[in-house]
Amino acid sequence: MIKSLKLNNFIIVKELQLKFEKGLQVLTGETGAGKSIIAGAVDIIFGAQIRSGMLFDESRSAYLEVVFDIDKTNVELIDLLNKYDVDISEGEIFFAKEINTELKGKTFLNGRRISNSLVKEFREILLDFHSQRDQQKLFNQDYQLEILDKFGDLIQQRENFKSKFKDIEMSIKELSKLEKQENELSEKMKLYEYQVQEIEGMGFKVGEDNALQSELIILNNAEEILDQANNIEQVIYEQEDSIYDTINSFIGKLSGFEENDPHLKKAISSLHDSLADLDESISEIRQVQNTITIDSSRLEDVKKRLDNINSICTKYKRNIKEMLEYLERVKKEISNYSSGKDRIKKLRNKLNTDLSELRCLADKLSEKRKKTALKFEKEIEINIKKLAIPDARVQIRFDKVPVKKDFTVMLNGLINTGKDEIDIYFSANKGVNLQPFRFAASGGELSRFLLTIKKILSDRLDSRTIVFDEIDSGIGGRTSGLLAEFIHSIGKFHQVICISHLPQIASFADRHFAIVKRSGENTSEVLVNVLKESEKREEIARMLSGSKTELALKHADELIKKVKGE
Repeated sequence: MIKSLKLNNFIIVKELQLKFEKGLQVLTGETGAGKSIIAGAVDIIFGAQIRSGMLFDESRSAYLEVVFDIDKTNVELIDLLNKYDVDISEGEIFFAKEINTELKGKTFLNGRRISNSLVKEFREILLDFHSQRDQQKLFNQDYQLEILDKFGDLIQQRENFKSKFKDIEMSIKELSKLEKQENELSEKMKLYEYQVQEIEGMGFKVGEDNALQSELIILNNAEEILDQANNIEQVIYEQEDSIYDTINSFIGKLSGFEENDPHLKKAISSLHDSLADLDESISEIRQVQNTITIDSSRLEDVKKRLDNINSICTKYKRNIKEMLEYLERVKKEISNYSSGKDRIKKLRNKLNTDLSELRCLADKLSEKRKKTALKFEKEIEINIKKLAIPDARVQIRFDKVPVKKDFTVMLNGLINTGKDEIDIYFSANKGVNLQPFRFAASGGELSRFLLTIKKILSDRLDSRTIVFDEIDSGIGGRTSGLLAEFIHSIGKFHQVICISHLPQIASFADRHFAIVKRSGENTSEVLVNVLKESEKREEIARMLSGSKTELALKHADELIKKVKGE
């Protein structure tokens, strides 16, 4: 509830401070006196667009401030205050707006600057502007369902359903994730098993590829190697004047002088070593001749084996040593693999049970909604007929939630509000078929319909400040009195700030403010007076006839007495 409002340098207000109370607060005054400035200031504080002409004195900034008493029974408000760590020890909070000379605004909560998005969160809970934008909400089928549930006191049942729905939705996501993981792991294990089979089937040995490469070179050149081996043996041993015989001849010719010259002795010793080396070389050559064969079959086998090795090493981008290490790692992963199928089965069984319970809750909620809808239709018709729509007919039609094709297929036919979608059908005139409300209602009918809804639901909603800015435009006669009763009845449960030109509404005021515009030589300024009972009587007389004649005063007395039940 708004406790006070302070305006400084705003439009045609130099400085103003107002105090509000519970119930119906009515603001009246001549046309053009500036009544809407009060509501406009609150709107600006809570995020409405700043426009040119909003500074009384354009050389300095404007300051707007509104103080709210905290209703500790409003759980939604208390939760929001706790969410943003707002101090409520004094039982009140204040919002302020500073508008500089460049028409840039800053918003504050208890002196702490806040964002536009945050102030709008508080606006939704603290304030209800009966505006065209608010009326448009009636076209929204989700909003229609919400007001039906509020009328039927089904909000707690709806919240219980919503909580279980969210839990199940989370479980479905978890199941989907587990199944995806299981499929991925299962496919991975199949791949690993294939790889193990493929790698083990190769029968790899460390260094095998190098050994085969060497063998391939020998096999490819076997004929040349054997030819050269035979030539070596011929030259060293077999042919006339062979190297071996020639060296041996030199040893024989010089051996008689070796004791006489140390160099000769050393030379002869080296020649003996050469003969020994030649013997060893020939022995190795003969080994080559015995081991190397021209084998085309073996050559093809070696080539094929090397091709296979190179192919699989290229495929895995690893050499043989790395392939064997990878094989051990993969075999370990296979042995450590544990299937999640049991967990998936348990979760799916639990989900089936939970879904059955959820659908049962949805059925019960839907059944109560349909019974509530019949009462709500009658209640709306009775009340809206009092607002000069005597032939109004209302029907709430139900439809099933459409089926979706996504991961939530298990929740088909359900959303977080249940199994129902509704559409309010309306007709204001005899002989005119019922149509969806968004197509059937005119602007005036829309405003009265919304007022009717607020009146019906006033005792079911958390208390807030409701602002009616000339809702009575174009209304007169008997309807004026009925409208006044409607607004007054809402004021029993909420603080209502009503800007009005109707004396009937003014007569119901718990607190009456008279708005006067005082014009000077260069400027105009708004003044606001809180009226005493005698002053209220005179203001109502003015509203009735434009003057304070005895007849007008007498009529004003009658209105006030009627409200008091005298």
